[in-house]
Amino acid sequence: MSTEHLLREFYNQMYRVHTQPDNAYDLGDHLHHLTVHKHLDQDPLIQFREAYRWVDQAGARLVADAGCGYGGFAVFVARQAPTLSVDGYTLSDVQRAVARQALARLHQSKSRALLQSYDRLERQYDAIVAIESLGHSANVAATLHHWANHLRPGGVVVIIDELFRPEVSPANPEIQQFMRSLHFSALLQRAPIEAMLHAAGFSVLAWVVLSERYHVHTRSDEECDRLLHAYHLDGVHQGYIGGMLLEKFYNRGWVDYVLVVLTLHSAVSR
Repeated sequence: MSTEHLLREFYNQMYRVHTQPDNAYDLGDHLHHLTVHKHLDQDPLIQFREAYRWVDQAGARLVADAGCGYGGFAVFVARQAPTLSVDGYTLSDVQRAVARQALARLHQSKSRALLQSYDRLERQYDAIVAIESLGHSANVAATLHHWANHLRPGGVVVIIDELFRPEVSPANPEIQQFMRSLHFSALLQRAPIEAMLHAAGFSVLAWVVLSERYHVHTRSDEECDRLLHAYHLDGVHQGYIGGMLLEKFYNRGWVDYVLVVLTLHSAVSR
């Protein structure tokens, strides 16, 4: 089964969890309910604000949201800058349907939600935003090369994601379980990511550890272990398993939540 098919099923099943009667989930266009990323400081919009600041600073008019989820970033942008266009890319037909509904309610004909991999961007963009989505790439180096080829001169790529500390081994059994549960092909770590960025033709404009600036909520290891045991017994969605393991990794200091802003080498040279 292809990675794309696995991810489509992963997020479609997650939607079914979200919409269960005992798991209230409002499908209105309120941004709190269009986020699938973690809520820093219990605020669901921090990542959108951080990413939009760089998009706006670059003077972007056309943006790709690589792994758009329910379209939250496009809705956020529509309220900040209605003339800016966002193409949201998702592999989940359910996520695309929710995003389209939200954009339609805002009468946002300039922005789109596309059922397509972010490894097949349709146009050249002024900015590419990837919030907690790069880890799903089947080949991170190839994805970064593709984004570089679809970035207009002077444009920016904004990545917000978990990066693991260098001392963390990808072979660790808990790390392996975490990667399997979230369908990650590789563990994102700074040194290999920097090498891939350089090989793709990028320069780093900013590298900010958001988990030092904002609070990442985690439960105690004991509570995580209790929930993991219950999740295994109940056969819950694998995303919840990965989430619990990630909380434990934060407790151990194994991982940072990082914002990385990139531009092409040629733009820096000029």
